[in-house]
Amino acid sequence: MKDGLAGRLREEGFLSENAAHEINISLNDDWLERYESELKKMDISYVTPVDSDYPVRLLNIYDSPLTLYYRGDISIINDENTLAVIGSRRPTGYGRLIAEKFSRDLAGEGITIISGMASGVDGRAHMASLDSGGRTAAVLGCGVNRCYPEENYGIYKRLIDNGLIISEYGPEVIPLKQNFPERNRIISGLSDGILVVEAKIKSGTMITVDSGLEQGKIIYSVPGRIGDIQSEGTNRLIKSGAILVTEPEDILCDYRIISERVKAEKAETKIRDEAAGLDARQMKVMECLSVMPVFIDDIIRAAKENVSAVISTLAELEKKGYIIQVSPGYYSKKI
Repeated sequence: MKDGLAGRLREEGFLSENAAHEINISLNDDWLERYESELKKMDISYVTPVDSDYPVRLLNIYDSPLTLYYRGDISIINDENTLAVIGSRRPTGYGRLIAEKFSRDLAGEGITIISGMASGVDGRAHMASLDSGGRTAAVLGCGVNRCYPEENYGIYKRLIDNGLIISEYGPEVIPLKQNFPERNRIISGLSDGILVVEAKIKSGTMITVDSGLEQGKIIYSVPGRIGDIQSEGTNRLIKSGAILVTEPEDILCDYRIISERVKAEKAETKIRDEAAGLDARQMKVMECLSVMPVFIDDIIRAAKENVSAVISTLAELEKKGYIIQVSPGYYSKKI
């Protein structure tokens, strides 16, 4: 451990005098030196609040961690723009697509994606960010030497090599149920905003949102189908004042990141649609759709066409690969 660390932590108000004294006794017993040696063997490093690479955002939250253990690139957590992408561990197909789309596009524009490497939305967010060449960090509820859940081992390895794995828990700590609500305050604390893709009303995702609200974070929510249990939390957030988002550009605008690439992609999409030879009716129906599922009755009303014409046009667009039917009667643009 760095010389005088206990004293520096006490002077900055992170340790009581008694706690600093206990640490100094440990230093005299060489316990901490042996512990550091064990960490090094496991390729684990750590930072404390008095280190320059400790995440600045966490200094401003309640109960900031005294120690953060990590594997990977610690500089990621001090990137200029960060966003937590969180949601259900059992997302619908729509939820998985949306998590990937937002994470891929936002990470590609320089927004660092923070999540918890859980099954479902978290894992999709990390993978899409890595695939885009962007930066992403995972906050674990156990030691960073442990991959939890085991099914995300591939993501875990990629994060060590090209991202960041971080935790307030030492390598001896196994995944315990009570750890995850605690780690959620770190996910929100590291982020400038929080994007909720799919969530039940009672879930770990909503605990993270609560932490974010206490910390003054911006909450974004992707709307879902009425009556879908996985969308009850996101829809309630919108009713309570969260910012409704339907495409990555909504967040980029809020973060004031409008790149030339985004503008160019929009122009290319328009040129591609025109080159594909879509007729006037097909173009009209396409304008009634988005990446969010739209019910066929709403499409018919918006297009102001008769039922049979809209049904046949949807079939044509689906055959051409422009749209997908995500569930009976609900259509969205293909991502």
